[in-house]
Amino acid sequence: MGNTFLNLALLIIFQFSIRATFSMKLTTLLTDQSALLALKNHVYDPENVLETNWSSSTHVCNWFGVSCGSKHHRVTALNLSGLELVGTLPPSLGNLSFLSLLSITNNSFHGRLPVQLSNLRRLKHLSFGNNSFSGEIPSWLGSLTELRSFFLDHNNLKGVIPFSLGNLSKLEILNLSGNQLLGSIPSSIFNISSLQKMDLSNNMLSGSIPSVSHDLLSIELINFNINNLTGHLSKDMFDHFPNLKELLLGDNMLSGRIPMSLFKCKKLQTFFLSYNQLEGSLPVEIGNLSMLQRVYIARNHFE
Repeated sequence: MGNTFLNLALLIIFQFSIRATFSMKLTTLLTDQSALLALKNHVYDPENVLETNWSSSTHVCNWFGVSCGSKHHRVTALNLSGLELVGTLPPSLGNLSFLSLLSITNNSFHGRLPVQLSNLRRLKHLSFGNNSFSGEIPSWLGSLTELRSFFLDHNNLKGVIPFSLGNLSKLEILNLSGNQLLGSIPSSIFNISSLQKMDLSNNMLSGSIPSVSHDLLSIELINFNINNLTGHLSKDMFDHFPNLKELLLGDNMLSGRIPMSLFKCKKLQTFFLSYNQLEGSLPVEIGNLSMLQRVYIARNHFE
């Protein structure tokens, strides 16, 4: 009798556990669906892509631009690039807690980035380029420490680049070009050893280029073209970029001489220093850069 009662109790507990697990999965997927429907309600969709496809009558994992993980069946990727969408990002987008890719490039999203996006701690790829976002780059973006690529280029962003971006220790691509950013380049960015491409061009950044104290073996592209950068290029500036391929510092107000350390960048292919206030003679060591293909040094004060 006792064993029968015990078996019955265990069976009830097991069934309850199964139902609770299923209910929890369903609830979290419904949370994802609700967040996406809120996004749909915040945008004008001229091509009716979301209007005709994002419906509660079909499974959210089958919606256009949506991908789900095979393990937890949660939304892991959202790609709505190039759909001519106009609108703002709702705070509920931060509820997509399993999201690893979020791309809305080439649309007309505007307004500020909602702080709730800081909840997307699994995010690896964030692409908001070619929109009309305004305000400052929020410092909480530095808490998304799984980010590998980060595109906020060609928006209407102002203010300074947050020092907290230096916390993105796994970042490989950083593109903040084509905004109205002010202030100096934070030295913390040069602490990201995984960084491969850094594009801060077409802004209003000022001050000198930060010095680097350790090797950045991954960096291949540095683009600071078209800013208001001043000061001399430090003598040891290029000691730590052995794999640099493209160096773009044109259209600034840099002065002084080309540092000899530049010629340690043996893989350099593109070298852009035009429209600055550099002086002195062009070092003969430039001939040792055997991979060099493009050299732009016009509009300086070279002898």
